[in-house]
Amino acid sequence: MSQGDYVSSLLDGMAPVALPADHASAVKALMASTDRVAALSADLNAFLRVLGRAAVPQLEPYRASITSLTKDVRQHLAVAAALVAELRPARRSGR
Repeated sequence: MSQGDYVSSLLDGMAPVALPADHASAVKALMASTDRVAALSADLNAFLRVLGRAAVPQLEPYRASITSLTKDVRQHLAVAAALVAELRPARRSGR
């Protein structure tokens, strides 16, 4: 929760929701899962490049499927990265 949201909720008379005890482990698990999906995305892109080099018309449906899957994975990674950034506690500067 940003400082602005925190202050706004206090002014509205609502105490902010405390993080669950397992919040850190949930964020860690999400980050690990996202890392695995990112590795899968790299593998899919490599496979798509190999398929692209083969001039075999029968492979076109597979190229289309892998291209679609790759786009879905990228969208998922963008959403997951934003969620991880939102869920991680703000770092305090060491002044």
